[in-house]
Amino acid sequence: MDDLDKFCKWFLLNMPVVGAVPFENAVTKIEDVTSVLMYRKDNFQVQMFIVPPHYIIPEHTHPNVDSIEVYMGGNIRFSHCGSFVNPEPDIQKDNTNLGCSKARGKTIRVKPNDLHGGIFGEGGGVFLSVQKWLNDVKPHCVAADYNGVVMGEDHLAKVVHGSPVLKQKLDNADAAHKEF
Repeated sequence: MDDLDKFCKWFLLNMPVVGAVPFENAVTKIEDVTSVLMYRKDNFQVQMFIVPPHYIIPEHTHPNVDSIEVYMGGNIRFSHCGSFVNPEPDIQKDNTNLGCSKARGKTIRVKPNDLHGGIFGEGGGVFLSVQKWLNDVKPHCVAADYNGVVMGEDHLAKVVHGSPVLKQKLDNADAAHKEF
């Protein structure tokens, strides 16, 4: 267990449900995706992403970030290294009488050079990105530290570190190239 694993475990066990949302830069909008900054201290950061229905986040990497993505809820198919990591039926099975998915809390480790993305179905989805920032880069919205096809022109304009690429129309293969 490395320091990011330890931080993720600490955050999930100890942070109150309201998190530690800072006064400044609490919300970032990237295209139609909303990010809420839940916590930031030193080179660690946690962002909650709220993604609308029928949305594609194309495969990409974050050159200065080691992260653990945590499924919170909704209809999400995460991809990692070109393939989906969660079978679609698994995310829709009720685990409690609350209507939560049995995959709630499932994590995916994403290293700086790991391609990852996602497809969001009916109702959209919500996930946490628990991050350790590397290379002396000060934490900021992870969508601005980005190599790969972006979600649109607004996203392209907000990339600070990396090599963003604009594609006019995204399709499912952009989220998991080995699946289609």
